[in-house]
Amino acid sequence: MRRAVLLVCGVLLVADAAAAAGLDWEVTERADAPVPVQAARNVRDGLLGLGDAFFDANTAVFGCFALGASQLFIGAADGVGLVDDNPLTQHVSKGVLSKNLAKIAYLWHLAGAESLLGSHGLEVERWASSEVAELNPLLSDEDVAELEGPLPLDPLAFVGEATFHTDAYRPHAPFVDLGAVLLVDGALLPAASLLRIAQLRAPADALDERATSLFRSALELGW
Repeated sequence: MRRAVLLVCGVLLVADAAAAAGLDWEVTERADAPVPVQAARNVRDGLLGLGDAFFDANTAVFGCFALGASQLFIGAADGVGLVDDNPLTQHVSKGVLSKNLAKIAYLWHLAGAESLLGSHGLEVERWASSEVAELNPLLSDEDVAELEGPLPLDPLAFVGEATFHTDAYRPHAPFVDLGAVLLVDGALLPAASLLRIAQLRAPADALDERATSLFRSALELGW
């Protein structure tokens, strides 16, 4: 509940700045347009929504596999590190191979995190959370971590001094995200688009919001 309140405050704080800067895909349209124009917009938005669900699904699925690849690479890095970065060999090899494997693991992690958080309109919420963390000095480190969410991890989780980088093995459950993608992008969002085409805009908007909320919850549950 506290996170929701903080997030709402963040959205309100950055709304004016976001409106001034604008997003590349946003278009300002008159709210009081004639009924035939609104009907045409609903059909247009419904058709575009079907395509948007397809692309969001692809982005999210890539994110799931990228996070899986990240954990494979950090596992390889820690395994190799036992050979080239132990107290004896680190003065000779300086952990060159394990270090670079860990860097690749972080790059895969970052790509996966950005893909998941950049889908389904969640990028705007991330910006709002970041603004709240910067504008409110009274927030504790725990509050900031809760507000910003589990992704992405700090780079030091992958390359910090440690034998095993346990934070990078956080129990991500990709099947949770994949299940959410199947439900959200395969059923809920297409259904919302069809409702919008049928001129049922209010139920369509409510279903859109429900689908986004479900996907957000799946991301939190997967970590």
